Amino acid sequence: MSSLRDRGGWRAPLGLLALVPVLILLAGEPLALEAEDYSAYSDPKKPVIAIILSEQRNIDQLREHFGLSDRQVEEVLAATRRENQLLAQEFRESERMLAANKDLPKKEIAKKVAASDFDEKVAAAVARTKKKVEATVPEGQRSELEGWVDEQWGQEVQAASTEDFTATSETDTSSYRSDGILCKVFATQYHGNTRYEVALPHRNLKFSHQRRVHIRRVSDGPRVGPKVKEVGPWNTYDNYWMRKKYRTKFKRVPRCKPEAQLAYYQNFNEGKDEFGREVLNPAGIDVTLDVARGMGLEKYQNAWVYVRFRWVHR
Repeated sequence: MSSLRDRGGWRAPLGLLALVPVLILLAGEPLALEAEDYSAYSDPKKPVIAIILSEQRNIDQLREHFGLSDRQVEEVLAATRRENQLLAQEFRESERMLAANKDLPKKEIAKKVAASDFDEKVAAAVARTKKKVEATVPEGQRSELEGWVDEQWGQEVQAASTEDFTATSETDTSSYRSDGILCKVFATQYHGNTRYEVALPHRNLKFSHQRRVHIRRVSDGPRVGPKVKEVGPWNTYDNYWMRKKYRTKFKRVPRCKPEAQLAYYQNFNEGKDEFGREVLNPAGIDVTLDVARGMGLEKYQNAWVYVRFRWVHR
């Protein structure tokens, strides 16, 4: 997750880069890309397994396809959570570097990001997760793992690129009119300034309003209502919950889709955030560990969630 703190600290998310079936957006311009030319699994800097296994249906398919026991599945999931934690730690290092250079133009900040060792550390974390998963899958099926991951990834890309994330049912559409707007976004975890808060990627919410949002997992579970007390993840001027004419930046991105989501799945803005960092997951909200626990999530377990912005109207 990324965030810009009052005291000059920064936060950033855990995550991923993009594949597109037919067209990708590159700095706002379309570019043809053959899907068969790219393997998300083979990308050394893509923590794709952790993202795929944030959804229960993919966990169930992994279990069934490879005949894994409950213990083996938990070992795989524990590996993805460890990866998320390691990436969070590396991002904190990135935050300190960004904070030390916060007065520089963004182009200069992007150069410093590119010159850091962040990519190498991401690759090492991804490699450890792959090694664990490969060791868990039955030896005779290990050759199938890359194909299975890439197939699931392609489905994720297609769904994220075409799905309307603004409302999910007739009931939600009704509540969208009377009780704010509902968006489906990816949630990651961070250590906040307080134990019970969330971060959204627009400065105004932290530095003026500190609104409250209501969140629950897409797979159901308890609803929580924390206040917005931090900026992030990734960007600082991405009010994706607003209509196009009120969106501060990234006006070409559809409503209810954070810039990070398109950067991650469709290579929008060359797959980077506003500071030139490679977007490693599609996160649109950061939640503290206590908020995540209230939704039934494990520590450093990321998930798709519904976020209701009650103060936003048509």
